[in-house]
Amino acid sequence: MEAKQPGAPAAGGSGIGGMGNEIPQVPSWFIFVRYAQIVLTLIVFVCSCVALSQVNGYVVGWGAGFALFTSIYTGIFLAGVLLVPKFAPQFYFKWFCLGGEAFAVLWWLISFAGLATWANFLSVFGDSRYYGGLKTAYGACAAGAAFGAFNWIAFCVTLAFYAIGCHKHRVGKMGWNAGGVEAGGASMGPIGVQQTGASQPAYDPAPEPTQYGGYQQQQPYPTVPTPAPSQGYHQ
Repeated sequence: MEAKQPGAPAAGGSGIGGMGNEIPQVPSWFIFVRYAQIVLTLIVFVCSCVALSQVNGYVVGWGAGFALFTSIYTGIFLAGVLLVPKFAPQFYFKWFCLGGEAFAVLWWLISFAGLATWANFLSVFGDSRYYGGLKTAYGACAAGAAFGAFNWIAFCVTLAFYAIGCHKHRVGKMGWNAGGVEAGGASMGPIGVQQTGASQPAYDPAPEPTQYGGYQQQQPYPTVPTPAPSQGYHQ
């Protein structure tokens, strides 16, 4: 995933508080963790389908069933965060993706815990001749729980670094906006004050009333010429 510079606004993004659709900066190895999540999600999806097919969904309903839901959700989420920035960047919103990462962490925690719980439960009936399919379901749940735990760790890593990238981008965008406002205010001066080169007219006080009811116009003081320096007496 290509990262944008956090200090400058990108085209099509909002410049208020970093709430735009820019892709935050992430480490270079981030994409390889995404590929690992795709592989682990497919494995858990297959394991959940196998477990449900062996018992017809009656015994491992919530364990394998919830893992199946999580796998489908993860597939849609990964397709969105990998393909939308490339083919439809105008629909990309990083805070929505951050929320999707958080939900993925929660769903995978519940999924691998549920698969492990049902694997432990099925281990009691795995060798029964009346429930031959439970042994296969037990193996599928155990494998799904192991790979699901690895996928949960992978999503914890991506959530942490994606959140750090969003925070750095938001702080950088807010700092850029503050710098632009300060520079503009310093160049334009105070609001409502227009500085021109023309001198303002002098203040002319109002005439004072006289004792006879009229008004006396104040006369300006006469300008007294400065005397020239006197010359010394030469004999």
